[in-house]
Amino acid sequence: MTETINQTCPAVGYQKVNVSVPVTVKPFAHTGEIRVKCCGHPVVHSACALPEASHYNDTCSFTITQTICVEVPVEFGADTEIDETIIECLEASAYDICKDCCHREDSDEQGE
Repeated sequence: MTETINQTCPAVGYQKVNVSVPVTVKPFAHTGEIRVKCCGHPVVHSACALPEASHYNDTCSFTITQTICVEVPVEFGADTEIDETIIECLEASAYDICKDCCHREDSDEQGE
């Protein structure tokens, strides 16, 4: 019986690509419990400067003013939506074109 010897041929391929993904950011703000504090006493102001003015339309008006302090806790954040990835095929080779690509691109981005 003859024995067959199978030979394998290993190969490596390299591919540079630009990969992008669209990201949508939608900010939000949620308020917590709002607290109000009175500062001092209220002040009452008459709207009727002249005695005759109080008789028009059978009404009388006045204004109350109160200084207050409002505490509004807010929690900010963002929701994101990730769309499908996008690929741009660049150079392909049987040679290791990826060997120093990080160093070259880092220096290109920094303007060196």
